[in-house]
Amino acid sequence: MIKWTMLLLAGLAAPAAAEGFATGKWQHETRTISADVPGVPQWIVKMFAGNSSRKSCFTPQQAATRPEALLTQDDAAVCTKRKFSLAGGKIVYDTFCTNKRFPEGLLVSSKGSYTADSYEISTLTTGTKGGEPVKIVTTGTGRRTAPTCK
Repeated sequence: MIKWTMLLLAGLAAPAAAEGFATGKWQHETRTISADVPGVPQWIVKMFAGNSSRKSCFTPQQAATRPEALLTQDDAAVCTKRKFSLAGGKIVYDTFCTNKRFPEGLLVSSKGSYTADSYEISTLTTGTKGGEPVKIVTTGTGRRTAPTCK
């Protein structure tokens, strides 16, 4: 009985694993499913749509203060986080962003799943450009490729 009690107490006293992304070097892939953007002909959308990739370094400071930074693709965008949650292996991320191509702003809503070393998300981006509706649907994946960024 004492052994069981000790094991139970040891299990309760053990720190829970931190939720979130591991720091280090990451590789990201984005696939455009569809894009309706005013003033951009569909043939251009089809030519540039598809797969894109990027690399990033996710730092301990970002992990502690801005974990959503791992998912941010446009460093020139000015974004206001509306909702962000990493819990139980699920990602929920809503942000409103402006950049030089979309000065009126876009609502970027992502949902997906994650582990410390990977994620998969589906994103719906909506807003306006020149007063006309914008709708972009993408999927994305990311995986940590190294524990450091060197």
